[in-house]
Amino acid sequence: MTHANERLFDHKAAREWKLKKTRAEKDKRMSLKDAVAEFVEDGDSLIETGFAYVRGPMAAYFEIGRQKKKDLVGIFTPGGISTVWHEFGGLEGAHVAYVGVEMRGLISPFRRGVEAGTLKVYSDWSHGALSLSLRAAEQGVNYVASKSMLGTDLMKSNPYIKEDRDPWTGEPVCLIPAMYPDLAIIHVHHADKYGNGRIWGAVVNDTAIAVAARKVVVTCERIVDSADIRSNPYQVIVPHYCVDAVCEVPYGAWPGDMPGLYYFDRRLQEKIVRTLWKTAEGTKEYYEKYIMGTRNQYEMLAMAAEDEGVNAIDYVKQLEQLACDAFCYGMGSWGVGGEREWKYEEVAKRLI
Repeated sequence: MTHANERLFDHKAAREWKLKKTRAEKDKRMSLKDAVAEFVEDGDSLIETGFAYVRGPMAAYFEIGRQKKKDLVGIFTPGGISTVWHEFGGLEGAHVAYVGVEMRGLISPFRRGVEAGTLKVYSDWSHGALSLSLRAAEQGVNYVASKSMLGTDLMKSNPYIKEDRDPWTGEPVCLIPAMYPDLAIIHVHHADKYGNGRIWGAVVNDTAIAVAARKVVVTCERIVDSADIRSNPYQVIVPHYCVDAVCEVPYGAWPGDMPGLYYFDRRLQEKIVRTLWKTAEGTKEYYEKYIMGTRNQYEMLAMAAEDEGVNAIDYVKQLEQLACDAFCYGMGSWGVGGEREWKYEEVAKRLI
């Protein structure tokens, strides 16, 4: 079997793979456990979707850990708390634009792996360039030309890009190849049984990822009737013909954020990133307790409620309402499917 990196930029093989996928509407519903068992293979390249802790498919990442999938190659733009796999054999290497949790800090397990040489960084990218690589795959072209990364050391550390000359102007350009990840897991608000996925709020790279990835698993807060999806097609970001499996997973983005439904679990994320994961021992304690010690997202939520002394579901829903109120009364209106202003300090101080 070829290494994930050899498949990642093989546009010919990717197109042949996609031509074999049916565009027929068929029922693709299955449990998350079964979907991970069937579609996540050892050695796959797996691209992070959503935006770090915003609409990331966290329940699916935890299930990957429970099933002890190994030697995965991550593609992070950005990378969030899923990168904990490395210290338990799950993550062999990565292609990276950014790994971290913004104001909460860097991801210590990922950093330890890179510093120790046990986690390979195969290529460095700018956010824009990695997005363009996925966009090239979405559009069916072999590469795109861009100014992104020119004049930076990224041109030296990324073996997949090339510098050339624009044939019209003679100016230098960076040639960015189309990227085809083995697998994408995309968490959406609603999906029908065929895999059409509706997203409220920021989509980030997921429109391109859905087309670029060879295998696509959709997890959703709720499965709805296809008539519901057809009644408002403008929010359908993931088309059914790209999707291999559909899994209903309420609170599937927790402890991350699901716009319009619940905010990220601030207390737990602070505890994880700033305290538990600072050492390999603390990371192991978290991994064995919260992931290997539970069977699903509901048991993880119950454990968090017991540890923190607060109902985790009520807490993140209340945070979401405060975030929406802060925007509504402070800067303008907010509605379902819209954007909201991120007022971290303002929301946090009202719940401490």
